[in-house]
Amino acid sequence: MSVMPSEDKLKEALKSAAKAHHEFQENTLNGVHHEKWAMWYAAYVLGRLGDFTTPTLLTQWLSEVQDERWFRKAAEYIAGRLQAV
Repeated sequence: MSVMPSEDKLKEALKSAAKAHHEFQENTLNGVHHEKWAMWYAAYVLGRLGDFTTPTLLTQWLSEVQDERWFRKAAEYIAGRLQAV
């Protein structure tokens, strides 16, 4: 496992993943909702920041966050979960 990223790095990676995923959903899926979005985000974030956790755990944590300020809350939540592991 690589070094745990900061909340700011997680937030940046999640924002970047959202932009890339939006393009994927619009251009590849022709605007159809992508049901496995959390898996896609997890792969993107781990590819960008390193293997600081498992894809399965990151996918689970991403899908557990429900908030209108999603990037910030997701980064906080993931950082907290990483500290607890």
